[in-house]
Amino acid sequence: MHRFSKLIAPVFLTLLLVSCGATPGFTSSQDTTLPNAPDYTYIDTKGNVYSISTKKLIYDPVSEDNTIDGLDDEGRHLELNIALNDYAKMAAACEQQLTTPQKELPANYTGYVIPTLTRKTAEETEQIDLSIKAVDELDYIIKPFLKDE
Repeated sequence: MHRFSKLIAPVFLTLLLVSCGATPGFTSSQDTTLPNAPDYTYIDTKGNVYSISTKKLIYDPVSEDNTIDGLDDEGRHLELNIALNDYAKMAAACEQQLTTPQKELPANYTGYVIPTLTRKTAEETEQIDLSIKAVDELDYIIKPFLKDE
């Protein structure tokens, strides 16, 4: 009798899970998305562009090769597939900067471009100039994703 209970318990558990709608051993093939989620474009102090959407992080560096134009080599163009959770982290950081008052850049600012953050939805586009503190905070969240590649 004891051996019979060892055999029937896994079968009973599987039937219980299936009857509740769960399918053991299978994951859903449906992609979870956020409908109407905004896309963000962040331009850092060197002119590197980071495009963030629910599925991708696209990095367009200032230059792909060492050049003589006075700009640093900022790496290669990357298109990274990202998880929805990763998008949520980056989107939260962007939203925080959009709602935080930005300080003007100091008079001795030596960046190549004015850093900006753009939020684009189907209805509207919003763009702000960023402070150095905001750039540091966005770099802290976004740049680690590029190091994996």
